Amino acid sequence: MHNLKTDRDFSFRKENRIKSKNAFQIVYKTGRSVVDSMSVMYVLPNEEKNIKIGFAVGKKMGSAVTRNRVKRLMREVFRHRKAELKDSVQIIWVARKKLVEADIYTYDRIFMRLAKRAGLLK
Repeated sequence: MHNLKTDRDFSFRKENRIKSKNAFQIVYKTGRSVVDSMSVMYVLPNEEKNIKIGFAVGKKMGSAVTRNRVKRLMREVFRHRKAELKDSVQIIWVARKKLVEADIYTYDRIFMRLAKRAGLLK
């Protein structure tokens, strides 16, 4: 197997995650929101050097299997696009019902549209 070196890091480490309810609430209350028909993105500037992101998929979206699939696709899009985002920001990406039927390319398009409107692109 070839030992390819890339200048991009596609990992999704613990320091990039927002998990606690308190951290989610801070971003919801003090961050600004960017709305789309399929999802909402809450953005809050951060003092830390890295990007932090949390994913929210409500129970109205469907069964646990469906919700986990939506979160998995959201994580995958973030993993591939985080090199294009500015550092020092906290993001909460909230899925809406229409996102369940979407494919990975739609997730990517929505994420980039919201990131651009939120001023997150480098």
